[in-house]
Amino acid sequence: MNEQIAESAVQEMRKKWGGSLPSWNYFKKAQKNGRVGANKTIAAQFAGMNILPKSYFILYGIITLWFGFFLFPSTLIAWFFFHFSTWWILGSIFMAWFLVKVSREGHCEGMKAAAEKNKKVYEILVNNGAFLFTPGVKKVSSEKPSKRWG
Repeated sequence: MNEQIAESAVQEMRKKWGGSLPSWNYFKKAQKNGRVGANKTIAAQFAGMNILPKSYFILYGIITLWFGFFLFPSTLIAWFFFHFSTWWILGSIFMAWFLVKVSREGHCEGMKAAAEKNKKVYEILVNNGAFLFTPGVKKVSSEKPSKRWG
């Protein structure tokens, strides 16, 4: 299913750009204007590679992501052993969800930053359906095909 979404994104990009994929220079211009959407699934896979800029990896790949994963279990342990209020558990569920969501958005931004710095990385990612943007000035956020795009 993820491959089909990526293929459809590549086809849509080709259609919008007259049969070919946009060049790296067009990507950089669109990125500066805030018109680039990134596939969240590909960004999550990309975050596990050593290509992601260090600042994005540390903040969104380690701090927010792992804090989000361990927040609920640690709150549950604190509730059991230290008699925390039940409201702490409910709050930790919401906060964990929020941190994982922030982390996924950070992966998208890190992937876009890496593609903006390196042409080969951009070409690999755009050929795999990682980005979606149009030639015009319209923002991608108004035409997101699914929740996978950030």
